[in-house]
Amino acid sequence: GAEAVILMGGNHTHRADWFCLYPFMDYIDEAYRGKGDTFIHDGAWLGMRSMVMPGVTIGEGAIVAANSVVTKDVAPYSVVGGTPAKLVKYRFDESVIAELLKMQIYDWPTEKFEALKRYLCASDIQQLKSAAAA
Repeated sequence: GAEAVILMGGNHTHRADWFCLYPFMDYIDEAYRGKGDTFIHDGAWLGMRSMVMPGVTIGEGAIVAANSVVTKDVAPYSVVGGTPAKLVKYRFDESVIAELLKMQIYDWPTEKFEALKRYLCASDIQQLKSAAAA
């Protein structure tokens, strides 16, 4: 797989609003500011040497371009790139993305997923919906 960095935590006890950046142990608890959980949803692809900052959510099916630094949430089925990462495009139109999210394909039982791979490795949402409903 690609080499990617996912940073966890927060400010690593370096407070830019304090006169001294050194994290003295006496004040370590006061210094730390958490950024929240980091989530990378199913089907997302992190390009080579991309970096995901703490507290960010990468949506289902999203693509992060190589060498990007992700500082904000990434929408499902979007493509982002750059430093900081910005929206490049959406992989599909809004209605297709809504259908894919509604179908919850990554929650399917393994057998169903395996049986429908030929439709997942394509881009016809109507065929996928029909096959999934059968």
